[in-house]
Amino acid sequence: MDSFVVFIVMELQKSLPPQGLKTPAKQTDKMISKVDDKIRSHARQFSIKHPLNIYQKAKIGPRLQEALQDVGYSENFSKDFAYDIVRLVAITSTRLQ
Repeated sequence: MDSFVVFIVMELQKSLPPQGLKTPAKQTDKMISKVDDKIRSHARQFSIKHPLNIYQKAKIGPRLQEALQDVGYSENFSKDFAYDIVRLVAITSTRLQ
């Protein structure tokens, strides 16, 4: 699970650094769409390879949020992004059952 969080943070930093969120909305939207597919694909693959119980899924959110804030993302962005990833992992793993 930790390697999953680290991968997502590194990928997001590489494609959309925290200071990149301060650019005009049109440019930010383009950067987000590029990184979105890669991260979503990795999250789906992770949930397929590593079936998580409800407690493990719940731990991903706070770990990811904290890691994003540690590298400079805002609290609001970190919270929203972590929520989206947890939701994607939960939905994917539920569909597999």
